[in-house]
Amino acid sequence: MASDMDSVNEKASSARFTSDHLRNLVLDHVLDNPTIFLGDGPGAVEKLTAMLDSMTALAEKVALQSIANRMHLEALPTFDSQIHSDPHHDLNDDLLYEMRFRIVEQIGNEHPFKDEVMTKEEAIEEYGEDFIEQYWGGMGERCPNSATTADRTLWFSVVRYPVTGQSQRTVFGSTL
Repeated sequence: MASDMDSVNEKASSARFTSDHLRNLVLDHVLDNPTIFLGDGPGAVEKLTAMLDSMTALAEKVALQSIANRMHLEALPTFDSQIHSDPHHDLNDDLLYEMRFRIVEQIGNEHPFKDEVMTKEEAIEEYGEDFIEQYWGGMGERCPNSATTADRTLWFSVVRYPVTGQSQRTVFGSTL
């Protein structure tokens, strides 16, 4: 898919907290505390790699939840209203939010024919990790973003989505 990657690269380099930065923070923490994390003997490298991957996944999970519950993201249109992005919209709102990855597809100037909101896991399953990193960023740091090929445009954004007592994948009584 062709796009103006110069603007994407500018956004990524100007963002202070990116998924690459998060991975570097985890690595720096491990290297700063070698007696806790580094082992000896056979399999030490494999264990270190697995531990770094696990710590990075945890750090990303914490960062995404922090962002979704503190940051102002765009409102998500629903059937008859909106899920507001401003956490101060309802000062008594005690819901937990998660970040969802949104893709809107449009041809020419027509109304969008696809508007999909997914968890990060669903987006990775659907599009792959490289696609996520390139167009959304692992933590949404490249958003809002778009990519155009001929007359087809894909719009990428991240939204706050309330997590209720139900399964995160179940909304309005049906499975997403």
